[in-house]
Amino acid sequence: MAKYDVVVIGAGAAGLTAASLLAVEGKSVCLLERSPYLGGRGMAVPDEGFTVNVGGHLIEDPGSGLTKVFEHVGKTLHHGEVSAEMPVWDHEKNRWGSIRDRYSGSKGELKKVIRALLETEWDELDRWDDKPLRQWLHQYTDDQGVIDLFEFITVLECMTDNWWDHSASDNLFPRKMHFAERNTAAYSCWPGQGWDGMWADLADAFRHAGGDLRLSTPVERVVIEDGVTKGVAIARQPRVLPNEFFEEEILEADHVICTLPVWHVLNVVDEGDLPDWYAEQIKFLAQDKFRIAWLGLYLATEEPVHQYDPRELSTWLRTPNTELGGFMFNQTAMDPTCSPEGTQLHVMGGVFPGEKGRDRAWLRREMERFEADVVTMWPGFGKTVWRRRHLVFEPSFGVIQKPGLVGQYRPHWRPPRPEGLWFAGETFRSRGVGTDRAARAALTVVEEYLGRRLATFGDGWRY
Repeated sequence: MAKYDVVVIGAGAAGLTAASLLAVEGKSVCLLERSPYLGGRGMAVPDEGFTVNVGGHLIEDPGSGLTKVFEHVGKTLHHGEVSAEMPVWDHEKNRWGSIRDRYSGSKGELKKVIRALLETEWDELDRWDDKPLRQWLHQYTDDQGVIDLFEFITVLECMTDNWWDHSASDNLFPRKMHFAERNTAAYSCWPGQGWDGMWADLADAFRHAGGDLRLSTPVERVVIEDGVTKGVAIARQPRVLPNEFFEEEILEADHVICTLPVWHVLNVVDEGDLPDWYAEQIKFLAQDKFRIAWLGLYLATEEPVHQYDPRELSTWLRTPNTELGGFMFNQTAMDPTCSPEGTQLHVMGGVFPGEKGRDRAWLRREMERFEADVVTMWPGFGKTVWRRRHLVFEPSFGVIQKPGLVGQYRPHWRPPRPEGLWFAGETFRSRGVGTDRAARAALTVVEEYLGRRLATFGDGWRY
């Protein structure tokens, strides 16, 4: 029977971060992942010569988060191509325009908002978890162009289906970091080693430090006895039938860090082992209506499709017919190795309400309409050489970041019981964007487990 200091469940951004940080700090760690691929909801998978990113697409770490994780474990997160422009679709006039045009005549108003944000303490931003972004902005400006800048970014970064209904705190935390560290409202780049290479580097650091990584190994349950975590159980052989009984292998550990999202946690943790109110928090956030979900579409063309610059990141509030908000960018412009020579791979998504995610007939109809909308918005997509449709619902991208659903309203990373159980991931208490958000959540857990801060990360912001 194997014994470890810590078992980490899930090899996504949070799991790889937690496992690699702990391993280089001298802890014996086993990292378990049910998929054959690394990356979790940010994995990259090969498909007929293309590399498709099923969840995460760009990294938004300005330098103090995921980048520092790599530094601490002896690796380098290369910041590759950066998004160069933000075209926005005017759904009333059915045409494209630049976000810069919307606030170009009010630079003074924008500078006033930036100055106010940089002067606001992190603790003060925590108090805006239950208030909309517009309410914070209206303290400093009524300029619609400046408000548009902040709200269009919420559609890109956080997949807000109703762009006006977004938590102030969860937008302002990354805005404050991006303005302070990169002097820009939003910083999005492609990992220089590619998404698969990025995760492979973290996994390599983990193994080099003595960590035990097991792919294609689903966890059946966290073993908890008398309010104390004892380890995890995995199946000795693959499950054939859904309700099949099987012999378990127990991996002993005094601490388990679970990085599964809220909709999967109670599949491996018996809710009876958690305080009732804590389990209810998890189940509340796990409702379909709170999922960030989108209709994913990957289209390859012979020529790049864009408005101003191949590396632009386009966004919109409503498509012509489906009226879904969303995003699009040319992945090949960020990383030419992701598509065969002579092709340009574009990735786009139309954000839809989570409660529609199980309505297969609605999804089929909406995908057809969404693809037609895409051709209306970019006639160049009328001639494609390759196409993949992808539903981002199960697993979902995350919990939608509406007022009252973020920060202090999410389950804490350390439940009152059982002893030795931790949760790290962007659907629990966390801040940031996407993979960087998950990594920062893992850093918080690791430092609390160790009982000290890691010097690499300085005295900067923690959750």
